[in-house]
Order: sequence, then structure tokens, then C-alpha cells
Amino acid sequence: MIPVDAPILLDTNIILQLIRKNIVSQQLESDYKLISSPNHNLISYITVGEMYALSLKFCWGEQKIANLNTLLGAVVIVDISGPSLANNYAQIDYFSGNIIKPARPLGQNDLWIAATATTLGAWLMTTDNDFDHLHPQFIKRIKIDAKTGKTVN
Repeated sequence: MIPVDAPILLDTNIILQLIRKNIVSQQLESDYKLISSPNHNLISYITVGEMYALSLKFCWGEQKIANLNTLLGAVVIVDISGPSLANNYAQIDYFSGNIIKPARPLGQNDLWIAATATTLGAWLMTTDNDFDHLHPQFIKRIKIDAKTGKTVN
């Protein structure tokens, strides 16, 4: 169970679902109020870059980019600097590639996002399986079904 006032860091795939305004975003709004209470949501600065890259890759039009900018303006964007965040990045990278068997190396962006959640003590909301091996040792994860938007923890 997630504490009521617990910070939640949204993974890039959650932001993408919110931009799509589909059944998943409707379920996320129903369960977590991600759209109506956006100022409580955190995202890593890495997610900002990933979202703009996706907007280019998917040839988004002006309206969809405007929706993205509105959403980004309503969330708390977390800087990825500082020694504790860098240390958490290193710890997670080492754990994922050297300690856990079989190794589960993460992509660089996912490493930064996981390190951000760890540093903040935030729950990481994601549709990815990539973070499963880090829960609960490094992060507290809220797993969302990418097709329904329902929590699958």
C-alpha cells in the first residue's frame, strides 16, 4: 500500500500514457489523480529529454507537443545532479550488472530514473518490467498494466 503523502516519480512511459489520453490515462486519473493533481507528481529531467525525443520520433503535431508542454509545466521536474544521486546511480548499476544473477543491466536513462527515485525516497510508477529486480531493495515500484492502467503490484 502506498502512503497517501508518498512522493511518486513517474517513468517516461507513464507520461506517454497521459499524453495519449487513452483508457490507461483515464484509469491512472481514477486511481491516482495524476492529471487533476499534477503538482504532486515528480519526473526526472531524463524523462523530459526522452519525451521530446519521442515527439520527434513519432512526428507529433503542434497540438500534441503543446499538450506535452502543458503536462511538463504542471509536474515537478527533478534535477539529476548531486553526489547522493550519482552514488545511487553507481550502486544500482553495479547491483544490476554484477550482483544479481542473471545480470539485469539497465539502460542509462533507466539507471538515472531509478537513481532519482532512490535518492528522493519516491515510489517509481512504471509500466516497464525493467525495474522489477530493484524492488524493494533500491526502489519502491508501482507497476501499471500498459493496456488497462490498473495497478498490478
